[in-house]
Amino acid sequence: MRLGVLTSLALASLEASFAASTASALTQPNNVVIPTAPGCAGSRPSGLLAAMACVCTQPGVCNIGAPCASQQSCDDGKHGTCESTMWHAFNDNTCIPSNHSGLDPVVEAAVTPETFHPTCALTFTVVTRGTAQFANVFGWYNVTGQLPSKADLHPMLGCGDGAGKSAVLDITREAAYLGGDIAFFLMTPQAHGASTQCASGDCCPTLARIANGEGYLYYSERKYNPDQNGASSYIHLITLGSHLVPRKFYFAWEDIYGGSDNEFTDLVTSVDGVECSGGGEPCATGKPGACGIGVTHCANGAVGCVGVVPPSAEKCDGVDNDCNGKVDDHATCPTAGDVCQNGTCVHPCGRSEFRCTVGTSCDSASQLCVDPACIGVTCAGDQVCTGGRCVAACDGVACPHGQTCVGNACVDLCGAVACAAGQVCREGTCFAGCAACDGVVCASGTKCDTGSGECRDPSCPQGCPTGTFCKAGACVDGCDGAKCPAGQACAHGQCSGTAGPSGADAGFAPVTDDGGADGGASGANDDSFGPRANAGCACDIVTHASSTAPLSLLALAILAIRRRRST
Repeated sequence: MRLGVLTSLALASLEASFAASTASALTQPNNVVIPTAPGCAGSRPSGLLAAMACVCTQPGVCNIGAPCASQQSCDDGKHGTCESTMWHAFNDNTCIPSNHSGLDPVVEAAVTPETFHPTCALTFTVVTRGTAQFANVFGWYNVTGQLPSKADLHPMLGCGDGAGKSAVLDITREAAYLGGDIAFFLMTPQAHGASTQCASGDCCPTLARIANGEGYLYYSERKYNPDQNGASSYIHLITLGSHLVPRKFYFAWEDIYGGSDNEFTDLVTSVDGVECSGGGEPCATGKPGACGIGVTHCANGAVGCVGVVPPSAEKCDGVDNDCNGKVDDHATCPTAGDVCQNGTCVHPCGRSEFRCTVGTSCDSASQLCVDPACIGVTCAGDQVCTGGRCVAACDGVACPHGQTCVGNACVDLCGAVACAAGQVCREGTCFAGCAACDGVVCASGTKCDTGSGECRDPSCPQGCPTGTFCKAGACVDGCDGAKCPAGQACAHGQCSGTAGPSGADAGFAPVTDDGGADGGASGANDDSFGPRANAGCACDIVTHASSTAPLSLLALAILAIRRRRST
């Protein structure tokens, strides 16, 4: 609701030009483009664009240019680093600039996302209350799939909080937080049946007054709004993604039941540190090898996949490190004469002390123990030889809990990785723990152990022994649900036995190239998933614990994560 707006033919013309340039813009049921074009109040431009031009990295700065004194002396409006910039053309309306850049509220306005996922401490800040008459209240609630109860409405910014007022809260540590997504609400004191009057003459709303039928509640989940009417519902909230700060959103509200002037400046708040629902989850970038490992991230209201691993020199670790589509191609081993097999440097076969097990033979070309029918057979980098034929590696294999299938062998990619304090290993890579704002995401049914940064299943408070994992409150063998590569059997959480068609178990003890380091405890028996990308928090992701830390093969890592979620 905005008071004292200047209306003129010039303003009407400007509104028409804005509408004509935004064919895909949001509209109200009456086809009005929202938010409306800038107006004029007190000889300065008003509206959401003008508000964003005053959201800057320097206090007290606005990127709004002064009217042109002459054709050669137009202020470009660039007075600092701000979300938007407005500037005049010569002979322009002296109040309302016709040029703008940066964040465009009309083009970028969205009614989604409606729900968000908190990742660390959130900072709630009042950006502006525009010329609103009502002293609205802003807060959050848990997303449960139902209209939130009044007891689950948690105000963050009160009716007396003016522009610049901030409140910091780590929702993830609040007793009221249920552990899932959250959403936001606006509480107004509007008198029912009177669009410009405060109920009982009191313009400060409270939950007690709402319970007594005074005022209204509007939600980021539109289906719960009191004046919603299906597809033709009036829009009370638009969201904007910051151009300056990652994981920051602006919430711009209209506070009148059934519709108003559509400036969306009745209360504009910013929230730092949130992700769209679905942000921070493992995803596939579509690139080959390690470069395919990504994490979902929200930008402009949409969830996309952002890569977290750059290409690197090829190593013997069962991963396509250089992202050329071939695993361990031209990988060398630190010990002269050793060969790379299934991501591990091993002594070559054919010597008297390194003979192959029954059922396998030594391939003199590769110096690996393989199925006799596969001697001399060369397969593509993503295939293995079975019975003399090249087939997709790991096809039909379901590895024991905590392991990943690489080259048709089940391996613990974190078995030789030692992460720094506060970090945890996921698929061979060290990430910030779940206690960090950009840490790993805990799966449903698990909770973050802030001390270790690991996600734990609370139904097994004492943890589980090596080779087992927690399932519905009981420690079960890691082989539960596993299907080992051909020729191998699963016992005590490990696939072992006579070599399968790929030569996964060559019958001799493999020699690793890491000197025997064992940091696998951090990722062996947990139920957590997925890295968070570093997006503005004072946290860093260390992608390798050491030069030997293996990375995940894209398709297998994503598959392993999904399998863990289903267990």
